[in-house]
Amino acid sequence: MFKKLIAILSIAAVHLALSRIIVAATMTIDMLDPDTGRATVLFGKTMIMVTRILYFPILTLSLYSRQWFPGNLIYIPIFVNSLVWGLVLYSAFHLWRKFTAR
Repeated sequence: MFKKLIAILSIAAVHLALSRIIVAATMTIDMLDPDTGRATVLFGKTMIMVTRILYFPILTLSLYSRQWFPGNLIYIPIFVNSLVWGLVLYSAFHLWRKFTAR
């Protein structure tokens, strides 16, 4: 049981770190001048799509009012989202191992 919890929390921590890094990179790219080139615009759009995937399902930013989570309280749904991702990915990996071991 403890190993499962550690695995889920580890996956959640990696997800949280990735999502925060990608958001920072997306915001940096978004601040660039749109005339810098087609590759930059395409990369920026790709990063926005990846950000939306990582924040799915809990934190769709358009659904949450900043008044619900002012300041640093916005990290509450971000942490919950990462925990959901950790649980789902661990469960999927566990089921995959179970069915491929036959």
